[in-house]
This record gives sequence, structure tokens and C-alpha cells, in this order.
Amino acid sequence: MKRAPSTSPSPFVIVLIVLAMAAVTLPLHKVSGKDVATSGGVTAASAAPSSHGSSTELKGSKPDSGITVTVSPRHAPVTSMVTQQFTATVKGTSNPAVTWYVDGRQGGYKNGGTIDATGLYTPPANFVVGAHIIKAVSQADNTKLARATANLVGYAGMYTNKNDNARTGQNLQETVLTPTNVNVKTFGRVFSFPIDEVVVAQPLYVANLYIPNPLNGSPGYHNVVYVATENGTLYAYDADGKVLQGPLWQDSFINPPNVIPVPGVCLNTLGKWSITPTPVIDPTTNTMYVEVRTLENPTDQCTGTYVHRLHALDITTGQEKFGGPVVVQASVPGTGAGSVDGTVAFDPHLENSRPGLLLSQSAQDQNSVVYMGTASIEDTEPFHGWVLGFDSQTLALKYVFCTTPDGKAGGVWQMGAGLAADADGNLFVQTGNGTFDNLSDFGVSVLKLTPNNGSLVLSDYYTPNNYAFVDRQDWDVSSGGILLLPDQPGNYPHLMVGGGKEGTIYLMNRDNLGGYNAQGNNIVQYLVGAIRPSVANHLPYYGIWNAASYFQGNVYINGQFDYPKMFTLNSGLLPTTATSTGTIIMDSPVAIISANGTQDGIVWLLQRDGPPTLRAYNPNDLTQEYYDTNQNPKRDKVAYIGLHRVNPLVANGRVYVPAINRLKVYGLLP
Repeated sequence: MKRAPSTSPSPFVIVLIVLAMAAVTLPLHKVSGKDVATSGGVTAASAAPSSHGSSTELKGSKPDSGITVTVSPRHAPVTSMVTQQFTATVKGTSNPAVTWYVDGRQGGYKNGGTIDATGLYTPPANFVVGAHIIKAVSQADNTKLARATANLVGYAGMYTNKNDNARTGQNLQETVLTPTNVNVKTFGRVFSFPIDEVVVAQPLYVANLYIPNPLNGSPGYHNVVYVATENGTLYAYDADGKVLQGPLWQDSFINPPNVIPVPGVCLNTLGKWSITPTPVIDPTTNTMYVEVRTLENPTDQCTGTYVHRLHALDITTGQEKFGGPVVVQASVPGTGAGSVDGTVAFDPHLENSRPGLLLSQSAQDQNSVVYMGTASIEDTEPFHGWVLGFDSQTLALKYVFCTTPDGKAGGVWQMGAGLAADADGNLFVQTGNGTFDNLSDFGVSVLKLTPNNGSLVLSDYYTPNNYAFVDRQDWDVSSGGILLLPDQPGNYPHLMVGGGKEGTIYLMNRDNLGGYNAQGNNIVQYLVGAIRPSVANHLPYYGIWNAASYFQGNVYINGQFDYPKMFTLNSGLLPTTATSTGTIIMDSPVAIISANGTQDGIVWLLQRDGPPTLRAYNPNDLTQEYYDTNQNPKRDKVAYIGLHRVNPLVANGRVYVPAINRLKVYGLLP
């Protein structure tokens, strides 16, 4: 067989090849978390993404050890329809150009998203919750690079007070914030927005919303946070802080001097009163329902026309819908306080709506129904408790229930906790001090209201056997709201938790609330002393001034001027003393829970005084604090003076806190 002539290089050529190879430095880049070497040349055009998602990092000019690269933000929550701008800063060279990568692939790839030459990241069409690594590599020296994380998040929105109609307070789709990264080194205030007055209503959030004609920023998809103030203003802000120059849209429901918020002095209290209850959003129609009160055409400070209106607003524009707004007016037959000729009418001056609005639907309802509850402020009589339901598509008044038509008081205020409802459309509310006769008047009680043949009827109730004493002491049951528990093991699968100023915890069977029994309390549990109780004929009041919250078998109840407490359910029963007790006395903050399913749970508490502080706790051990805003007050301080009672909002990697004239936003530090 003939052999081909030898083509082996001469020893001199081999030496040259070895020397040339020694002069080449192969850069490293990440592919699926591993560093791999690549080689090649670069031109100025290489900053553009390749059409095939190349995983090759290209080498530029001679390495310069003085070059540094940084990327901002380092952490970015990204929803499915909203792009994210990353910015690279290159120092130590006259060439600022970088090449962008997603998970080690130049320009990105189908399942990880793409990134263009400017650093604009577009999430993948096949959107899957998870993290992707963004990398900017200097073209002057491709050994110099910086990384950031695009956290793809899937929480669609918080549409109602405390996240759901059961009022659990839990967001189980929080995939960014974890016990590991919520600490003072990596978590803090990232931006804020101006607001014009005190906020009592909890902020709401909607992801991936198309805003067609914003006041600020560009038309397109935004994640939106909504915040309403007691000056009658509703703001829609870009929740990611991408439009800091102003709101996407803003509504004002006042028009001074003819239409103003109700002055507190006219209600025997302080401040202004306009939007107090947390609004509610119907995501199926992109509609927000807002209850607003005003004083109109005043002739002096408190003389004029007092008006309550229910607005239905397009959440993309702020425009009115369904022929709204409608003036809130209602009446029932009765001989109670303030009645005229056998009729008790809703008093727009003395009635105030405080519980979060509820959107619910029973089998008898063609459309969902918007419910509101009212009481007075500072027990200014004559007043009654009212629950009113409006057709969500026409705003027509559909349901009317008065708690004391033949008596007085019995307000439904619940310290802002939303009216609760089960899947069948039954409502559950608590009433304050007032008349109880076991016939038509149900002050100091827990009520189950059911839509039936066009009416909202009392289908069940519980009244504590010491109601007369509780009434005399002004120990409202309605200082607290209702928590509906998920189905429990044991004899009573359908349970709920309530209680008020007395400090007694009521664990009740939703299928049989127990009624009234002068000899005892026919409820599942009547727990005395687990929460700091009020003392007869003594101020201040203690007890429960919020609604309990729930996560993974734990019930969180934070008493007034008491330590935060957690009670672990066992076979559908609460322990007689707290399973875990915090170490700081607080003013009854509501527990807001974030978690990724059953994992990475965090209990958030907004302490409203001394000074106002946002705190994050281990949900299984309230003595273990992960973070609080006082750990770095220069950066993170909530406020210098006390807040009204208001709940924070946790959504897609950020925590929104209504403070004094600012909506402050906390998240992973950029």
C-alpha cells in the first residue's frame, strides 16, 4: 500500500505554534452554572444578539486589568408581559460596549428570554417561573463581566383586602423574597412614590396590565400598584419603579371648595375622611370598585351635603364604568334610632365605611356583587350597622341588611378588615356594641348573611352570653374581622376565627354558629386570656383590633398592645396558649404572609408606632426576626411619626408600605 507523503511540521514550525497558543487567553463564561472556555474574535457589531442564541463569548482587545463592569439592577422581578431594562457601566476604558448573555447564551434563547444590544430583556413566550442569569461582558476585555438575575414571577395580583375573601392574608406565589435574602444586607427600600394624604386602605396590585394612555411613561404593559388616600385620591403607579416621574393615571374625587373630604372634626375625630375601605378589583372585567365619601357645597366647616358614592373604574385608565358612580342610599322598615315614620334610612353623615370591600357571588346572583359595611366613627349616634350589596355590572343596589333596625348602633367596622365570604356567597361579619334582642337587633354578635330570593337574610349568628356586659364596656366584637379557615380535620371542617376588644378568641363552626345561650357559649372554642384582655372600667382597650391570618396550619393573632402570637391548629382546635410569642409589644398589626407554596414563608408586620417599622419573621417562630427597617434607618426608615392602621402589600418580590406622604417600596437591593 502506498503511503501519502508526510505532512508533519518541522520542529521549527512546532515551536512557533506552541508560542502562538501560549499567547491566547481563553475567556470563561457561564453555561448552566458552569464556567467554560471559549475563543474567537470580536467586532463592534458583536454587541447585537446573534440570531441563533450563540453561547460563545467573543474576545475583544487586549485585556486591561483596570476595567470594571457593573450591571443594574442586580435583581429584577420580571412578569410575563413586561420587559426589563438592564444597564451596564464599564469603567477603566474608553470602550463602554458590552456583549449581553442570558444563561451564558449571547443574546439569549427561546426558553430563557432574549436581550438586545441595549440590555433590554424580553421574557420568553414559554414563560416559566424561575431565575435566569443576565451577564454583561466588556468588549474591551472579555475577562471583565458582571451578572444580574432576572427572576421570572407569576403572581397575577392582589385584588382584595388580605389577598382573598377568606381574609387569610397569604400570598403563596412569592418566589423572590425568601428567609435567606430578606436581611439588612440584601433587602431594603428601593424606591418610593408621592401620595397626598394618609392611607388606611391596603394597596392593591395587578400584573401585566396594558395601559393605553398613561400620564407618565409609555403606553404598554405595566405591573401596577394602586393606592387610595383619605384626600379622595386614587393613584395607579408602575409597581416596578420604571416610571418614577409620576403615576400612570390618577383620579381625584374631590373638587374644592365645592367637594371636599369630610373633615374629621365633623365626625368627632381628626384628619380627613374620603377613601377608607380597601377597594376591590374584578380582574375578569378590569374594574376597580371604590367607595368615596365627601362633603359637598359646604356653607361652613361641617354644614353641607354628606355623600357616599360607589365608583366602578377601568383599572387601565381610571375612567368610570357601568354608568357610575352611584350615590349610596338605603332604608329598611324599623323603629330604631333616627327612624322616621317606621323607616330607618342610611345616614351619609354619621355612617362611615371602613371594612374592605367584598366581591362575591352566590348561586342566586346573575352577576357578582360588591358589598360594603358601615358603622359610625367614635360612636356618634344615631347610627346602625349596614351591609349593602350592589350589582357589579349595573351598580344597582341589590341587597340591604341593617343590624339594628329596631334598636341602635351595632356597627360593622372591623378595623378595616374586609367582609369575609365563603365559596357559596355567604357573608360573615362582626358587629359592635349596640342593641341585641335575639329578634331583629344583633349588636355585639357574629353574623352569617345569605343571599336568598333577592334579599340578604340573617341565616345564622353567634352572640356571646356576656353580651350585656361587653356592650356596657364598649368592647366591640367588631374591632376585629373574621378569618375563614381552610377545611380542617375533626368534627367541624368549616371553621372561622373572630373576636374583639374583650380579647376572647372565638373559634366558630360556620355551619352552626351557635346562636345565643344565656348559660354558655355554643361555639367550638371560647378562649379567654390567650390574647391580652381588656380590663373592665379601664382604658386603654386591649383585645383584638384586626383580623387573624393563616399559613400552614398556623393562626396569627396580634392583640392590641400585646406581643404577636401564633397558634398552631391541632385536629381543628386552637391551643389555649400561643404556640409562639414574639418579643416586642405592638399595636395590633395584621400579619401578612408571603411564601412559595409551603416553602420560604415570611410573616410581615407593619408596626405603626414607636417608630413605625416593617418587620419580617419566621412564620414558625415569632422570636426569630429576619429583618426590620430600623436595622438601617437611614436607608429604610418607614416614617418618623405614627401611621394609621394599614396593611402592607407583598407582590412579586416587593413590599409596598403606605407611609407619611409616600408609598415606600422595599425589595432586593439593586
